[in-house]
Amino acid sequence: MITDDKTGFSLSLDDGFPGRVLTTSLYLSLVIIVCSLSYLSLMGTVSLAVGCFLSLIVYKILWWTIQYAVLHKRSEIKGFFLKVSLTKYGIIGVMLLSFCLFFEVNIVALSLGLGIVLIVLVTKIGSTLLVKYMNTSIKMTSHNIGGVPVNSNKKGV
Repeated sequence: MITDDKTGFSLSLDDGFPGRVLTTSLYLSLVIIVCSLSYLSLMGTVSLAVGCFLSLIVYKILWWTIQYAVLHKRSEIKGFFLKVSLTKYGIIGVMLLSFCLFFEVNIVALSLGLGIVLIVLVTKIGSTLLVKYMNTSIKMTSHNIGGVPVNSNKKGV
């Protein structure tokens, strides 16, 4: 939760937020992979698909780690995060190394695929912040729109 004490502005994400980020990232990954079939070479598309797959896996493991740590291991959170992070990055590092050794990798496509969940996450949080800011900062008075009186004294949309 992000709170600004001056205006009372806060950001709190609901329970369905991680699931929406995952499904949006999955659909966006599929669309990008399908579009890359006509614009990139086969190895470029494979590199993009591997990057998207690893990005989705990292996000899912990160969210599972946060949920598990908050619900079950409150006293040993630092050690738990350290163990999971070392294991996660070790496995992903081995997967990336083996992929780079056995295939001709398009580095731009791979990095785009690896950043797909981060792009979706930043976009969703940014849009949530923008909507909350707009709802708290814009105050309208009553107007006549097309001859019809509109009473919009409430804050927000």
